[in-house]
Amino acid sequence: MTLSVAPVAIIWDGSRHVAAIWRDSAPTRFLAAEETSGRISLIAAADAGTAPLFATLPPGSHSLHAVTVEPDGGLTKIPVQLDDKLTLAEADRNAAGLALVQIYLDDEGRLAQQTGPAGSLPSAPSAMLAAGLNRASGSDAESWRLLAGPFLHPDDERAATTMLTAYRGEADGLTLAFAGDEAETAAEGLLVAHLPAAMREARQSLAQIDQDLRHAIEAELDTLAASPADQRDVDATGLGRVAALRRGFRLLRPRVEAGGGVLALPDWVEADEIIVFAEPRRQLVWAGDGEAVGGSPLTLLWQEGAFAALSHGARYAASAATGLTLGQSGGNALVVATAGSIAPLHDDLALAARRLAEGLWRATSAARPPRLGAILGEIGLRTAQAPTGALAALDARSKAPEAPESLLEALATTTGIDPDRIDELGERTLTEQLAMLLRALAQPQFAARACAARLVLPLPGSAQDEAGLERLLAWYEDPNLPQALAREAMALAGHDRRAMRLLHDVAASVHQSWIDAGLAAEVEQAMAAAATQRGQRRLSPLDALLLELRRQPLRQPTPGLEAIARMRSELGDAARQANQPAAITDELGRRLGELTPGEIVLLHGHFASLKREVEQAAAAAELIREWEDAAGCPGLAARAHRSGDPVRGAQRLAAASRNFAGSLSQIESLTLALTELGNAIDRLLGPAGEGTARNRALRETLDGYGRLLLAQLVRHEADAAFASVPFAGKALADPQDTGFGAAYRRLRAGSGDMLPRYLAAAAALTGLDHHWGSTLGGNSGSAASRQDA
Repeated sequence: MTLSVAPVAIIWDGSRHVAAIWRDSAPTRFLAAEETSGRISLIAAADAGTAPLFATLPPGSHSLHAVTVEPDGGLTKIPVQLDDKLTLAEADRNAAGLALVQIYLDDEGRLAQQTGPAGSLPSAPSAMLAAGLNRASGSDAESWRLLAGPFLHPDDERAATTMLTAYRGEADGLTLAFAGDEAETAAEGLLVAHLPAAMREARQSLAQIDQDLRHAIEAELDTLAASPADQRDVDATGLGRVAALRRGFRLLRPRVEAGGGVLALPDWVEADEIIVFAEPRRQLVWAGDGEAVGGSPLTLLWQEGAFAALSHGARYAASAATGLTLGQSGGNALVVATAGSIAPLHDDLALAARRLAEGLWRATSAARPPRLGAILGEIGLRTAQAPTGALAALDARSKAPEAPESLLEALATTTGIDPDRIDELGERTLTEQLAMLLRALAQPQFAARACAARLVLPLPGSAQDEAGLERLLAWYEDPNLPQALAREAMALAGHDRRAMRLLHDVAASVHQSWIDAGLAAEVEQAMAAAATQRGQRRLSPLDALLLELRRQPLRQPTPGLEAIARMRSELGDAARQANQPAAITDELGRRLGELTPGEIVLLHGHFASLKREVEQAAAAAELIREWEDAAGCPGLAARAHRSGDPVRGAQRLAAASRNFAGSLSQIESLTLALTELGNAIDRLLGPAGEGTARNRALRETLDGYGRLLLAQLVRHEADAAFASVPFAGKALADPQDTGFGAAYRRLRAGSGDMLPRYLAAAAALTGLDHHWGSTLGGNSGSAASRQDA
């Protein structure tokens, strides 16, 4: 065992708590977890220094990345693999690069570590928290790779030893005896699997007979297994003897006695197989006749008039390839390990017994007590309560007890970035996530604009010109850029095939997929070069918008000078209220005095139209909330969208149920409700067939989602109608009813396709003409009235 020279030590509690301690002072530092799906999540961050990083791993994650961001924008990434088998009791301590890491609390109560052979600690032994193994390979030049095993508290790492002996009874049978240094705990954490040869033969014979006969025999066995006598004689898994016969083995616990533990097997015969399993950190040693054998599990066999023990355990040795991760390409971690010569449990029954034993230990006793995890969590929480920098404050927000989340998700509440973009960014590479996170901390508005346009920015401090990035983003976030790229690609056909293909390919991805800033700059240069060759001047975002507005056929007469002056003074505020890109609002502020009266009228009318669409969207959200309250499912649309936008959530739900919503028009009893629903939408958006394309899309969303809520409402109304009839209510309350109740439940389960018959049955049962769903349209006037006002 050697002294670790890796830049960072990884402390893992064997479950989900992890900490990282840097050996020397380092710049900005991060911990990222690589999930089994390949997604990488940033889980901890700290500013310059040596302060430890604390984090909670996502479920199932066994791969980490320890990242250091240099001042010049360079990244140093160390992949880390978490290995359950790299324990103090199991690992081969002579393996190259293996180091013992001891962690303790320093004089200021902070987590610290020392590596190398066990020796005197720099502080009192009472401050010792845990010890474990790290395996490092590589170097600063070749990049490091780390393997980290589970750390144990000093009170947990001492392994108990149990001595096993066996002897035959006078008549027949077998008795196993367990002894140890502490007699009262010698049999704890042990499970014995008895694999009778007769059971194995019976299973093989049963599999070879006729299928009908086999089913009959198995049914008879099930009857016997349900008998009270068999239920009283159960093993550690709760199965009786007959049920264990079908499984092929019994899993038993030794009986604790004054001198240790005893397990009597009166039905044992010489051909049977006995396997003894010991929980982690318990040493099992055969102390009977012959050579002493240690390890777990142990197989006990009767050979030539004596018992023989065979160990299936061996020292674990991680190979040089262990710890390699494929984080940059989004792949999963790769673990390769080699072990010494062992006799594996190759029998299916033996492997099944081992899995059951491990499951019982996980369910009844913690194989690795949560003591260290609680300590790490407490120290991490105490550290997060006093953040000293921007990254530390972000890390503290991500670890809030009421809603823990990743670092990127914590950005959504502080920078104004759309949570949907944050979720998409979580699928990108680690470098891109770090770049956007650091940009958001230093330039929140700039990062929010880049995320809105799905433009991947480089790391701060890189060679990229910041002023050039500003100009690139202003050009890229133009909403008309996809059409401009497509037109330019067509103009280049037959002249520059490479530039044509580049512009054509990127035109389909602009604002729809994430594009690197380098690729966007290359596209901008290609467009500028093409325009220069044709002697054209590239239009700015404001000029492009004016050109598009001049092409529209509808023109308003030019008003008087007073009206134009008022429009000019309102133009900047109108652009911001219409949610125009920053490139247009900035250029508008610079060129306001250059605009002609006609251009002012065009822009003012365009911004006013966009503002009305924004107000309509807000009124539509209020109308959706009113409909949901009437239908008894408040907040449904908001929950369907990550950012809580009811309109976008309703659009998603309506698109998923478009066919069902259209089928409601065929139900005559819903004609009145559908008419009222359409009237409510008309009051909000105006008559159908009028308005912009965005207005028509909003109408389609409201119509589809309103119909979905209407179907939910009328089904509840029909439920109430059925329950109002006494005999029907009694039948429905009885789940065992096979008559009316069963028919009702079948009809209601298929109400998506059988809604007309369901409503007709409710009307026929009550004898009343129901106005199904009338309350939905009746409660939808307030939002429309507010919009009209």
